[in-house]
Amino acid sequence: MRVSAKLSSGAVVLLLLGSACADPPAEPAGPSAGSDQTRYQGDVFVLDEPDREPVMCLGGVAESFPPQCAGIPIVGWDWSAVEGEETASNTTWGSFHVVGTYDGDTFSVLEAGPPQVEHSRGDPVDTPCPEPDGGWTAPDPTKASENDLLDLMRAVQDAPDFAGFWIDYVEEPFMEGPIEPGGIIANVAFTTDVDPHAAGIREIWGGPICLVQHERTYEELRRIQRELSDGAAAELGLEVTGSGVSQQDNRVEVGVVVASEAALAAVDDRYGDGAVLLMPELEPVPA
Repeated sequence: MRVSAKLSSGAVVLLLLGSACADPPAEPAGPSAGSDQTRYQGDVFVLDEPDREPVMCLGGVAESFPPQCAGIPIVGWDWSAVEGEETASNTTWGSFHVVGTYDGDTFSVLEAGPPQVEHSRGDPVDTPCPEPDGGWTAPDPTKASENDLLDLMRAVQDAPDFAGFWIDYVEEPFMEGPIEPGGIIANVAFTTDVDPHAAGIREIWGGPICLVQHERTYEELRRIQRELSDGAAAELGLEVTGSGVSQQDNRVEVGVVVASEAALAAVDDRYGDGAVLLMPELEPVPA
């Protein structure tokens, strides 16, 4: 089930405070990628502003007009060799697939063309529990409002074994606005047996619910995220562009410029398999 609509404004703010907790994008900082001539490729956003070298935007783009971003300089960029760019206020930008070399500071372009992957607005949010016999129903619709959902979120976050909280919908909404009571599936994860939590949750929430067991607590994931942001990423040879906690997938997701095999192994050795997912902007071109 794909989430395509929001709760009302108050619910949106509080749910976002308890969900991704993503660190804002920053100027990449870290050790050099090396002096070898490994060829990298990726779909990137290129921004060319007055009095500045063209840059490959990393970690997000401000939705101003013209757009703004932080990134790494690009050498050898030629707007006449590509199509689909936009220009305003002496600034030119666009999304492209690039191939080139990266020395840890600058990307040297060898090839450029249209993007090769159609990017979605985000991964779908799913309910991992099988649908109950009779479908997703609300045992007590009088306790299945958005306010009840927020009360549930506040309550479960206080549990020492709390691992995650996210929502899904019984039917995909077609319009913005409040969801009918019983239309929201509350997904709650703990690191211990979920059964002892069920009775207390039902005192608060009367809508559909899915309780799952995860390996790592939410606080542990936030600790890992903070540690990586405070310098551990550079120690592991990573240039970070942004990070966030996926409560659904029980992991820290870290955007990086490149992710070498050595860096991947170092991250798993430090935090355990599956605790951190590295998401590189640039990947080696297959031999």
